[in-house]
Amino acid sequence: MSEMMRIVLVPVGADQTMAEDAQIMIDLAIDGAGLNSGPFPAFGRIGDFRRPETLYPFTLMGDGRMDLGAHASDAQRQDRLDIRGASLACGLQVALTGSEGPRLYEVRTIAPVATP
Repeated sequence: MSEMMRIVLVPVGADQTMAEDAQIMIDLAIDGAGLNSGPFPAFGRIGDFRRPETLYPFTLMGDGRMDLGAHASDAQRQDRLDIRGASLACGLQVALTGSEGPRLYEVRTIAPVATP
């Protein structure tokens, strides 16, 4: 059975400010093996929620493509986060591949999404 989990990723090697400004937070359905279950889009954001000017919401498509909507150029709409199919655990490194080349992110936290 899957559970909705909130995954926070930070850029590998970033200082504290950069890690907060460029963090990726995404809610995914995760099964008992730590795998994302289902091909459905997931929703997330890039940036620090305490600093609205850094926030960019996105939809993670089934193929790993990050759709940033109106906030993105055509090139940015092809960015891919290699989180689909990965067995998620804290410390795992995940590539974000975009027009500027691949950047590594580390899974910082995995926690259940709060339910009412």
